[in-house]
Amino acid sequence: MRVGIVAEGRGDLAVIANILKGKLGLDFEDVQFIRPEYDMDETDVHDQAEALRGGWGRVKRECVERGRIREFVENAIDDEILVLIQIDTAEAHEKGYDIERPGRDDPDYAAVLRRRVVEKINAWLEGEGVERVRHAVAVEETEAWVLTIFSAKDTATFGDPKKKLNEVINKAMPDKERKRHFQLKEYAQAHELTRPFRKRRELEKFADRNLSLRLFVDSLGEPGEG
Repeated sequence: MRVGIVAEGRGDLAVIANILKGKLGLDFEDVQFIRPEYDMDETDVHDQAEALRGGWGRVKRECVERGRIREFVENAIDDEILVLIQIDTAEAHEKGYDIERPGRDDPDYAAVLRRRVVEKINAWLEGEGVERVRHAVAVEETEAWVLTIFSAKDTATFGDPKKKLNEVINKAMPDKERKRHFQLKEYAQAHELTRPFRKRRELEKFADRNLSLRLFVDSLGEPGEG
């Protein structure tokens, strides 16, 4: 199997790659980072402009234009390929994203919000290749998925997952380890934090702590399926 990933940022790429290892047994060489590219020190001019209004902008642009996605599909040697689209919902209300949020008191808040984002992504894609697309929709941020490693609570209930994760790291890590962690680049930080996702049993346990993570993990199927 060959998997291509379109994501908001490099940290998101690392999280998804570790999930793929735990769920499907895929290694780094089985995965291609479509956008952003792993080996670029700086994003291109268009990416920088999109980043100003949130990483979701670069995800939308790739889904609408589909140049790199098509290149990945056309050049893939494996018969079995997947395209993963990662996007957060924290900015879903913003112009251009245009998602109507359900009420936070809705017991199905996460499921409904995720479904609306999935429908939006498929609309951006205009239906092209949707049979091979899997949706890594993080409610509200990918950091909420990372928090499942550190908290037994439902991490979808955390209002600011990014802030909460930093608080957890500051409390959990010894000084020397914490300093080393924050000196790492974004990809390396996320990769180290989510190493536990690389073990199938652990990943399944963590997925039960966040519905949007569970729905994404389950959407991947099983090794050999497809």
